[in-house]
Amino acid sequence: MVLPVLFTGFFLCFFWILYKGQQRGHEQRRSTGFQRDFRTETRGICWIRRLLDGYEVASWGGDLLDRGILTLSLAPRDNHEAQVQFALERGIPAILGIISTQRLPFPSNSFDMAHCSRCLIPWTEFDGLYLLEIHRILRPGGFWVLSGPPVNYENRWRGWDTTVEAQKADFDSLKKLLTSMCFKLYNMKDDIAVWKKSTDDSCYNNLTPSSYPPKCDDSRDPDSAWYIPLRPCITITNPDLKKLNLKTTPKWPERLNVATDRVSLVSGGNNIFKHDQSKWKVRMKHYQNLLPALGSDKVRNVMDMNTLFGGFAAALIKSPLWVMNVVSSYGANSLGVIYDRGLIGTYHDWCEPFSTYPRTYDLLHLDGLFTAESHRCEMKYVLLEMDRILRPSGYVIIRESDYFIDAISTIARGMKWRCETKDTEYGVEKEKLLICQKKLWYSKISQE
Repeated sequence: MVLPVLFTGFFLCFFWILYKGQQRGHEQRRSTGFQRDFRTETRGICWIRRLLDGYEVASWGGDLLDRGILTLSLAPRDNHEAQVQFALERGIPAILGIISTQRLPFPSNSFDMAHCSRCLIPWTEFDGLYLLEIHRILRPGGFWVLSGPPVNYENRWRGWDTTVEAQKADFDSLKKLLTSMCFKLYNMKDDIAVWKKSTDDSCYNNLTPSSYPPKCDDSRDPDSAWYIPLRPCITITNPDLKKLNLKTTPKWPERLNVATDRVSLVSGGNNIFKHDQSKWKVRMKHYQNLLPALGSDKVRNVMDMNTLFGGFAAALIKSPLWVMNVVSSYGANSLGVIYDRGLIGTYHDWCEPFSTYPRTYDLLHLDGLFTAESHRCEMKYVLLEMDRILRPSGYVIIRESDYFIDAISTIARGMKWRCETKDTEYGVEKEKLLICQKKLWYSKISQE
């Protein structure tokens, strides 16, 4: 029997589970068919690199990986199946999250495209709050793709338990709201509608505080996104950042090594970025000598836990893996640069749990986190969280001051990690590398 299962999340969509003697799986034909129709409706947008998707089991994201498009799936942990865990088990980028009352943990102008399949999210309610957040994280010239209600309501309304008049009203309200937010309908066919975020400054210049939705004031940094409430206003792109436009951004993979405008927003950023590529080339060669599994097909899901510009991920770009770049919510706000380079990442405070399931990452890389933030929370709690999200037999590379290495090693042994202390690539005495592997072990339950 084929049983339809409804998944809720940041985006809402259907996929299929097979039961009664058949191997459990999902019907990828839906994703493949959508991909074919989508390519037809979005011809000419070959410069897309990063996409935020709600097809929670990530079939579409998996298909796009072969086309050089890095898709990040987003869904909550709820009473339905663990769709984010399923995506990560397949080796596809995914993170737990929901669009609700606070900003998503991404900077403004991050994604080239956002996709929503059968969301059933009330986009036009609450002053368009949820759609305004999509507007914030899309780059100028970026695309918002909606497939499902109320698109194609003329032919689909009977199956939606509604009336044609109600769906027409919803679709008209949605189009009106998107137009007021400086989106233009790019293309529409059957169940798919594609809107494009305007690159025309004149549209935003016509907005006033009395417009609906109004233009945001400058009281809140648009790139700040850690426990920041959603705002019912339109975020305007900084006019000094000329290269955020999707069409003016260098195509992939050239953009990986191009210093973006947002580099200058980080103190000393231009000089740091200039030397970042050569520094990480040397470091990565040393890492792979110490840990040959890095860069092989044994490692797929990787996290750089405390990055600045994503140099670790950039050095691994030709390897069969992907990297979740984590920027400290208390450090330099450099995540925008990482997205400009065509990489993905999120803000996080390592004094809190990370938004993922247990045992979902194959390798964790940590560079100077305890040196920078040991005063904020105890080291053991960060290491325990690392143990939670690391797979059995997974690897850890810790680059730290020699002041912390012994203490880290002691806690790691208590978690049954096998660790070796190594010199850095230049043999600096005050800095060491700790290469660890998490053992697969089982607790012994004594019977009295």
